[in-house]
Amino acid sequence: MNLDDLRLIQVKERRSEGLQELERDFYGQVRTYIQALEADKHKVEATPQAMKIDDELRSVHSVIEGVFNRRIGKIVKMASSRAGGLQESPKGATQEELDLFEQLTDLISRSRAIIIDPAIKPKLSKSESSLTPQPPTNVKIRKEYRMLRVLENIPMFVGANGRNYQLSKEDLIVLPKVNSKVLCDHHVAIPVKMEGKEYEDA
Repeated sequence: MNLDDLRLIQVKERRSEGLQELERDFYGQVRTYIQALEADKHKVEATPQAMKIDDELRSVHSVIEGVFNRRIGKIVKMASSRAGGLQESPKGATQEELDLFEQLTDLISRSRAIIIDPAIKPKLSKSESSLTPQPPTNVKIRKEYRMLRVLENIPMFVGANGRNYQLSKEDLIVLPKVNSKVLCDHHVAIPVKMEGKEYEDA
């Protein structure tokens, strides 16, 4: 490995949408290369050759930083996609980058569970959860109410009892009889029957 090799890798990384294929021990090879330059510099201290090696070391550091930052940006994006449920995989990653990908995916997943999920999947309050109950079969329902099975998603509406309802397909719901009739007449819900009898009698 030499500086020209690293510069070529940097150019390819900039042009590539994904990770370019690198050898699994790429960063180990870079470390070995830098160590060799440092050793050569030590041998020729206080000579023009030492200054030349210094210039090469600075260039190597700059190039490898550029390669690393470019690849890390791609890995972070892949980890975010994986945490979001996509089957993203960091093809071409080194072993160190694969380890980082797994750690980032885990961190982002846990962060989503703490920050995002409570916002987009809030737990229903007791009053809200009563809108779409899954009632046991031995519950008595007053005659002015009827139990329905919802056939289609229904936008929010105000029931005859003053409650707001927003129904989803396959919900089981207890509604005022007047609202139940409207939904059934529009064929977006059907009465639930228990043992051959509509479950509306007390």
